[in-house]
Amino acid sequence: PSVVVGPPSSSVVKNTYKQVTSAKVPMISSGATSTAFSGLSDYFFRTIPPDTVQGAVLGQIIAQDGVKNLAIAVFNDEYGTSLRDVVVKTVEDAGVNVVYGEKDTFDPTETNFSSMVTAIKATNPDATLVIAFDQTKPLLKALASAGVNTKKLYFVDGNTSDYSSELDAGLLEGSKGTIPGINPSDDFVKRLESTGVDLKNTTTYGAETYDGIILAALAAQKGGATDGTTVQKNLMAVSGSTKGKECDSYKACLALLKDGKEIQYKGQTSIGAFNDAHDPSSASIGVYKYDADNKPVFDHSQEGSVPKA
Repeated sequence: PSVVVGPPSSSVVKNTYKQVTSAKVPMISSGATSTAFSGLSDYFFRTIPPDTVQGAVLGQIIAQDGVKNLAIAVFNDEYGTSLRDVVVKTVEDAGVNVVYGEKDTFDPTETNFSSMVTAIKATNPDATLVIAFDQTKPLLKALASAGVNTKKLYFVDGNTSDYSSELDAGLLEGSKGTIPGINPSDDFVKRLESTGVDLKNTTTYGAETYDGIILAALAAQKGGATDGTTVQKNLMAVSGSTKGKECDSYKACLALLKDGKEIQYKGQTSIGAFNDAHDPSSASIGVYKYDADNKPVFDHSQEGSVPKA
């Protein structure tokens, strides 16, 4: 292949990137946010910012909301623990006490959360941060059964999802979640839906995946070949590292390339050019608030710069 776009999971990237990148095939992840992946390989790129950005923004939101005692339910996963660590540092610097979860984790295969939620309830938190994937649904039900306030929960990109068909109405109303990237435009969502692919009520990583594909195609065009080495050598430039002319579509960018111009593709995600660690140099973090139907509604976004590796 000329390029591998994905996988979006940090734990899967950890287990696969060496095989791909050692074959001189660039890997562009649309969702692997582990802080450990900055500068992972000359052939590894990502169109999503590392958790140093999302974690800092989420921690600031928690502190700004007046939370004094925070509990964290987090699974023992590359993504989960790296994000948790950034949030913990941010909230503690702001004077928030982490009463549970600073070191505690649960196994990603866990199905019975009764003992953990009992421990969380005993710490009497003002709010609870849940960092998980598919484990979120049974965990939320266990939290509710234990009497933990489910209207004062915080979520991350791995689980800021539509729970309207799975939980009692109003259960999550007022809770918040963060998702790296901008809120996709209605036009882009319609284009995704027109493919016939079941989006499962979420467009998370859709824009990041799309932009990864376009960047790879533009890199091949700029380099005049489709082999992995050529794509890798030109990804930085087409993302804007050479401070070229901005263009917002494949067609517009291709026209500039054919005129011999340097370009900066500003696509669906509006991320900054790849930095030396192959992370986006800047990105937006979307903040979502749950309504009475347990659906996350876009509230606002906060811009964050990616710290240099």
